[in-house]
Amino acid sequence: MLKLFRSILSLDRKRRNFAVRLAIWLLRLVRDIEKDDLYRYSDMLDDFDLDSGNSSRRDYIAIEEECSDCECILGFLDSAIEDLEFAY
Repeated sequence: MLKLFRSILSLDRKRRNFAVRLAIWLLRLVRDIEKDDLYRYSDMLDDFDLDSGNSSRRDYIAIEEECSDCECILGFLDSAIEDLEFAY
């Protein structure tokens, strides 16, 4: 499979540009989904009430870790998109 893609992409720059544009589009799609998740987790943190008896510190930490993971992923995705746009 790798040899097939490699031979197709090695034919001309136009096909490589198309493949890179497709990759950038997919990365932007994933970035948008991660942003939505980040906003959702951020809203959950804002609405979280540690003072009530129904909420636990463990749940708050789990949501906070998910929010932190989304921020980290967004940083890598933004960097990858910028690098690919610069390269092509």
